[in-house]
Amino acid sequence: MDRKLMAFFVSFFVFLIIFISFVIFSENKNMMELRNDYPDLPEEVFSLRKDNLIVWAINLVLSFLVPLLFLTTRLSQRISIKTGDDRGLFLSGLLYGAVFFIIVFLINLPLNFYSSFYLRHKYGLSDQTFFRWLEVNIKSFLVNDLAMSLFLWIPYYIIYKSPKRWWLSLGLMLIPVLIFMVFITPFVIDPIFNKYTSIEDEALGKQIQVLLDKAGVGDADIYMVDKSRDTKTMNAYMTGISKSKRIVLWDTTIKNMTEDEVLSVTAHEVGHYVKGHIWKNIIIGSLGSLLIAYLVFKTSNWILDLSYGVFGFRNIYNYASIPLLIFTINLFTFFGNPISNYVSRNFEMEADRYEISLTKDRESAVTAMEKLYEQSLDIPRPSKIYKIWYYTHPPLEERVEFYRTTEIE
Repeated sequence: MDRKLMAFFVSFFVFLIIFISFVIFSENKNMMELRNDYPDLPEEVFSLRKDNLIVWAINLVLSFLVPLLFLTTRLSQRISIKTGDDRGLFLSGLLYGAVFFIIVFLINLPLNFYSSFYLRHKYGLSDQTFFRWLEVNIKSFLVNDLAMSLFLWIPYYIIYKSPKRWWLSLGLMLIPVLIFMVFITPFVIDPIFNKYTSIEDEALGKQIQVLLDKAGVGDADIYMVDKSRDTKTMNAYMTGISKSKRIVLWDTTIKNMTEDEVLSVTAHEVGHYVKGHIWKNIIIGSLGSLLIAYLVFKTSNWILDLSYGVFGFRNIYNYASIPLLIFTINLFTFFGNPISNYVSRNFEMEADRYEISLTKDRESAVTAMEKLYEQSLDIPRPSKIYKIWYYTHPPLEERVEFYRTTEIE
């Protein structure tokens, strides 16, 4: 391995440790300030925050360390050889993907159990049974990772046929895939995990229908989803486009909020649709995918050239390069987080403004948001660095102030 490449890996992981240390220091300092500013905050809020920070730090390191170990130990190459063996492009890709993703799934399973099951029960955020947790995780693995193995041959065929311009072909190919997933997810993917029940004929559903008609999206379907099986937290969302669009309310939201608060939450989600955030996200995601594909193309080839065969392979079109591509994708996604999350927070503020403009009810917007944070034991504000890097939504403090002071359209 070339010294430049070794220096790159060492420097990056040193940077990662420094970054993690700075974030944890900033978050601890922020929590000390929150204790003074919010003396009534339960101690569980701070304890959960600290536990989640540990999980975040470990996950961040593993997202880079695991694929790098697959490469440097030549495990990826050995898997590629064992699953290849003249089986053809499709079958060898399917087998490699299955083996690789199963190993990664098992590596992540203990931490995933700790964060999504143990901690959720420790802080009273879930009544989910162990078998339900296992069911959700296995389904997620099958739908996301194992299904991906079925299609690995497509990008690798493109990489093989167009070694200099595959990034452009793959980036452009992702655009219709993104649109297709927006259409198909509400009908095919979501029902795999939860039960969706129409509430259009119920009293609340009729009130929501009035709101949708007022917003000009009266043809959207209205559903309740049984998230209480998995969590005590609350949420709602609007998904799909054209005839596939639907408003989905978690049953925990309906149970714990007043009707006016539910209407406020619904109006916020409608705001995302009316303001074109779904299509804007598709466009931004498509452009971002093109940029990341190009950066992955340049960086992965640079790493491979300087590896001098230490990974056991010398061509990107070898399935053994999957951990290398994952490493570089994670790298640029990580550094792109501040940009994508800045855009997301601005979309949320637009939806917040639309919400109170549609309902003319500032107070319900405030109380609904406070309940969302209280029920999930979330903090009113994070440190600046954590907000910039990881917050897709404005923190509670900012949203409450915005609801109370912004001008209504």
